[in-house]
Amino acid sequence: MKRIICIALVLVTALGVMLTGCSPAYDKSPDQYNKVKWVAPDYSFRFNTSDDCKGNYNYNGKKYNIKVEFHNTSLSVQDTDLNKELFFADWTYEDGNKLYIYNITFNTKDYKEFESNYSEFVRLHQEKL
Repeated sequence: MKRIICIALVLVTALGVMLTGCSPAYDKSPDQYNKVKWVAPDYSFRFNTSDDCKGNYNYNGKKYNIKVEFHNTSLSVQDTDLNKELFFADWTYEDGNKLYIYNITFNTKDYKEFESNYSEFVRLHQEKL
């Protein structure tokens, strides 16, 4: 009897973890805001939701044209000029309307210059268009 209860508890816990991991954490992802530009304080990273989340990322004096794609609580930043992934990361909201991008993993295979980019996170705020 104890064994059946333990197995049932494990199954219920595993099912709960799976369902929690598959459901979105927020009602609205950053790309679903209308007429908003997400901008880092130093303007090194920005994108415009009204322009299909296109924008730019600046690093070491070089400007990369990008498109940000959101997937649940992760995102992918694509280089639109070379059609390659620049980096991927996780995202969450801070203070209600600030976007916190963290766990940034750069594509150092295709972009050797990012081997010296140690940015692990960036905070963006909204600018109305």
